[in-house]
Amino acid sequence: MRPAVSVIIPTYNRDRLLRRAIESVLNQSFDDFEVLVVDGARSESTRELIRSFGDERLRYVPQRGKGIANARNLGVLKARGKFIAFLDDDDRWREDKLELQMEAFRKLPRDYGLIYTAFTYYYLERGRILGIKHPRASGDVYGHMLRDNITGTSTIMVRRECFKRAGLFRESFPTCEDWDMWLRMAKLCHFGAIDEPLVDYSIHSGQFSFAKYLAGRYRMIEEHGDIRHDPRVLSYHLLQIGILKLFGGDRSGAREVLTAFRLNPTMRGNLSDVIRSLLDVRTKVYILKFLGRL
Repeated sequence: MRPAVSVIIPTYNRDRLLRRAIESVLNQSFDDFEVLVVDGARSESTRELIRSFGDERLRYVPQRGKGIANARNLGVLKARGKFIAFLDDDDRWREDKLELQMEAFRKLPRDYGLIYTAFTYYYLERGRILGIKHPRASGDVYGHMLRDNITGTSTIMVRRECFKRAGLFRESFPTCEDWDMWLRMAKLCHFGAIDEPLVDYSIHSGQFSFAKYLAGRYRMIEEHGDIRHDPRVLSYHLLQIGILKLFGGDRSGAREVLTAFRLNPTMRGNLSDVIRSLLDVRTKVYILKFLGRL
């Protein structure tokens, strides 16, 4: 019998954190699921870790180290569930995450294809919560997604059929491949939101590359005409990029800021969103990482 939910966990030589992630799935109050651990390192220790649980719901999927987008795609293609949920190997779920999302899907109209949740930023080295990221919108979220990735991939559950319409993760993206995926999906379906922090998103050293993140942001602009051709939306992106660059000590960020104001001199439709973005816990975490304080 096919499971209701397929959980996809990409991993690469992180057995200690992976154990924590898997345990958070096996401890779910909802138990009709399978777990696909997609191992980019093809490590024998990871394979043995999965065997050690002695749970037939766990499936080991070797991958040839082609990155996280490819790992997620491999999981989607091999998934048997009607719904697909994602969990990064350094994150963990609260025990009622799947149950609450399945309950929400039962209550929502059929045109809701994806449900995301609030999540905590969990500072792994210190074992403390830095803040909570709350959902900003539900229903038609496309306009919100054009400006910001309002979701968190480890929070997401999506109808499997949505991938048939939207396609898979684009493996050519250096980062922001998840944002690109959910933006494309937002064109096709409504998003549900649960305003409870059901996921710990882990922050730890060696996790974040500012250069790769910026490359992903620029790629989002290049690939999405609704960003590139809308002066207000493009201005918003460039203002964010410029400010983040300046916080990181890169003076070239001033060029993006100036271009942003040339595109939208009064910042009409942007100012409140930019202020909200700068006060958001996600921006706070990014800035602290750029400054080397996390």
